[in-house]
Amino acid sequence: MREVRVTETEQDGALEIEFRFKSLDQLLDPDDPSPLPTREITEFAEEYIVSYLNGYNVKKIAAITIGLPRGSLSPGEAKLLPEAIRRHFSFRLADPDNDMRVSRREGWTSITVALFTVPVALVIAGFAAMYLTDAPLTMLTGLTTILIWVTVWDTYEYFLYDYRRKMERRRIYEKLSEIEIRVRE
Repeated sequence: MREVRVTETEQDGALEIEFRFKSLDQLLDPDDPSPLPTREITEFAEEYIVSYLNGYNVKKIAAITIGLPRGSLSPGEAKLLPEAIRRHFSFRLADPDNDMRVSRREGWTSITVALFTVPVALVIAGFAAMYLTDAPLTMLTGLTTILIWVTVWDTYEYFLYDYRRKMERRRIYEKLSEIEIRVRE
């Protein structure tokens, strides 16, 4: 089981969150032979921490604590672990930036398609209204409505949902690359 216990402590509006992992292998990639602080954290730990912090205003998070079983780290490793975590998230900062570039490009493509598709669909529906009877006209009007809705929804999704989500992930990575990180065994 990949359970992580989380404890929150709030003091004077500042929040400290402790993530207690069951083992060091949950936190640090056991297949990475690099020594600390260049060793990577696991995808599980990264996603767990980022997903958890996503529910908070990152400006209010003052520190995080990483809890591990006693004896998991030597005293020297315990001193290097916070830097390893900050380095990991500093390195990962480029990923949301790239994702946002892709999302912007896809969003602009969606807007272009919407600006072309919507007027063309309306013109076709207008001409069809002059020549079609009620049943085919109703079907064409329904199809046109669906086409317009899907095109506009796709544009909305890229700009307001995907892009916003990627911006929030970037803020969390940025915070984790700068925040005070404590280790508790």
